[in-house]
Amino acid sequence: MRKQIKILVALVVFAICVFAVAFGFILQNKKDENMILHLGFNEGSGTVVSDLSGHLADATVHDRLQPLQWRSKGVDGGSLLFDGDSTYIQYDKEECLIEGETFCVSVWLAPRAFEWDDPQAKSKGTQALTAIISQYNADKTAGILLGYQRFGQLCFEVGATDGWHTLWSKEDLKRDCWNHVAAVFDGKAGEMRLYLNGDCVGEAEVEKATSIVPAKQKAFLIGRNSNAQRLAAGELNMFSGLIDDLMICADVMEDKQMLAYSDVPQLDYEEIALPNVLQEDEFRPAYHGAPYQHWMNEPHAPFYYNGKYHLFFQQNMTGTYWRNIQWGHLVSDDMVHWTPIKEAIVPTRDSVVLDGVWSGNATYDKNGIPLLFFTAGNDSFKQAGLLSNQNIGVAYPKNLSDENLTEWMIYDQLAVEQKPGQGRLGEFRDPYILKMQDGWYMFLCSGSTKTVGGTVLVYKSDKLELKEDGTIDMDWKYLGPLYELSNPTARFGTSWELPSVFSITNRDGTVTKTAFIFSPAPASTADNKIYYMLGAFDDESGSFVPDEAFSENPQILDYGDNVFTGPSILQDPNTKQTYLFSIMQDQRSGAQEGAAGWAHTVGLTRQIWLNEDGSDLCMKPIDALHTYEKEILVDEAGAFTMAQINEMLEDIKGDQLHIRMTFTDVTQCELRLKASEKEFTALTYQNGNISAKTTTRGKEAKPGESGGPLHPDEGNLTMDIYIDRSLIEAFFNEQKSISIRSYSKWDAQSVFLADCDAIVTQIYIAEIKD
Repeated sequence: MRKQIKILVALVVFAICVFAVAFGFILQNKKDENMILHLGFNEGSGTVVSDLSGHLADATVHDRLQPLQWRSKGVDGGSLLFDGDSTYIQYDKEECLIEGETFCVSVWLAPRAFEWDDPQAKSKGTQALTAIISQYNADKTAGILLGYQRFGQLCFEVGATDGWHTLWSKEDLKRDCWNHVAAVFDGKAGEMRLYLNGDCVGEAEVEKATSIVPAKQKAFLIGRNSNAQRLAAGELNMFSGLIDDLMICADVMEDKQMLAYSDVPQLDYEEIALPNVLQEDEFRPAYHGAPYQHWMNEPHAPFYYNGKYHLFFQQNMTGTYWRNIQWGHLVSDDMVHWTPIKEAIVPTRDSVVLDGVWSGNATYDKNGIPLLFFTAGNDSFKQAGLLSNQNIGVAYPKNLSDENLTEWMIYDQLAVEQKPGQGRLGEFRDPYILKMQDGWYMFLCSGSTKTVGGTVLVYKSDKLELKEDGTIDMDWKYLGPLYELSNPTARFGTSWELPSVFSITNRDGTVTKTAFIFSPAPASTADNKIYYMLGAFDDESGSFVPDEAFSENPQILDYGDNVFTGPSILQDPNTKQTYLFSIMQDQRSGAQEGAAGWAHTVGLTRQIWLNEDGSDLCMKPIDALHTYEKEILVDEAGAFTMAQINEMLEDIKGDQLHIRMTFTDVTQCELRLKASEKEFTALTYQNGNISAKTTTRGKEAKPGESGGPLHPDEGNLTMDIYIDRSLIEAFFNEQKSISIRSYSKWDAQSVFLADCDAIVTQIYIAEIKD
């Protein structure tokens, strides 16, 4: 009997395979009858796609970047990677106009992102679909649209002679995987259907003998919505991911024919990941961390585990704008060279995070397992019985033996949800976790309930443990606000984002303080730099008492014009040092970012510590940067005049440089970087103040100089400067820094002293490799 069953199963499988081949052959050869278009995406190079049916002329693939991202691996031959904000294919309406009683589309997709949309849009009929194919005018009840909404729910829309029809799928597409999608409109039979991987996942009735009304004024688009939403940075509702084997036919497919698509092939993530294609961009930093394309913000949640450093960041996989927020993931051996890997946490249906994964932090549970605490966005919070769209979730590694900890699991319960009397409603985000001997402390951004200013809320859990069954044992209790200014001004914002509270010592370990770091928000009205205070933390009350010098007077770490923002802290169990991470804003317009294909950069990792008497913070770039110096151009010590230094600098040009200069008995000096006859960026010291200015600032930068006070070290001044294309990070006496963006032309690469009344005792310049 078993042998007969095996034979029967083999015959069925063989029949399905034969049918699949025959069906594909039939579709490809209905040139004179029903085939409209067949794209195999096997071109492998060039900028056009060819219609295998022979009906349509070659079409140009529109893409901001060249060459196109062809892939040799697809479902059937090759495939094409769409970037999510500029890649699409267009056939003019004169070439391809969808109409008639019957229509079907068959396509293989591997989406790598699902766009956010209003959670109520589906019920209101206002959904903005990410388009697979599109040629429609809803106002005129004409045309067709096949696409998907948040979480990958498929939707097939048709303007027909009996009205506008919308069909939703009962199952969702999967990200980073191949999915076969088919849609059928059968006006003769009076029905329309949706298929996913061979299964019918949606069906609806239409009037019999109805037809698709042609959208006569619209082009036929692949990967782009006919009625897309637009931002300054570009167009929304565009497909992001791989497409293969697209067939469109003026015919119908039946359920039994779809069995051929139930066997879904595997996909390697490397095939669909954001490609490293922007190396030649003259403004994009080369040795700073970042995703290879699109938008990033706020690197956060750094931790060290099994020989690897991990850093996460706010990411949009579909364009260079603030939207569709998830956690990107960088890994490194040394906190200098960061490699982007698969995204770690994404908004997920039926989870605690539905509408954006906002900033957070990392900690270790009682057994040393890393956990990620994040802000769980939920725009349907009222329906879920919550007070705010911001609450705190937690995720844990799926596989601890994976050296990169690539996959993360979202815990099915919130770690902390906002309750009445706990901060200002709707301001409840950016958790930072501090492990102390008596438990774990969580610090959250919020707004004061007593003043218009910001505050930080404190919670404590006596236990934190990931169990073998995937549950997390924790018991967070609210302690109260950490600290508030008595008379807050607009400068310090209405909420304090990305708070960090941690213990820090001087170099010989004789003085220990608590440091409190935050970034005032909103950036539109507050001074969004990184501020800090030193003092003491009372672990019983959860309150912070600042030192007298900091009382009502937070200080600035970096004087740059809001380039250096978004702080996060790592207390490294490997080196026993404390490191600061930040985002480096690019300060360009949305249109400029969209044209370039990238927005923002991770700042250099900075080591911070207390000065000798514990009265202030010290800061410098991480030592590991020196290992990336590929050629030393100048290395001299002595007593040099300005003229002698400029002679040494005469042949120095470059946009990836490390420059260190020490001046003695200085009262004023000005070093010009990225300079030509018309352009320059100047770093200046004058009578106890440092400043920076540039003639080539970004469009969104404020005009004028940025700077502040600096205390010379017994009359000595050391400038330690890192130039990385458009980004300059300058450190002064290991006390303060200035970060600035400079979009100078390629020929503006000179370095020279424009003014100096001091002797230069040391000069060092080296090129830095990518």
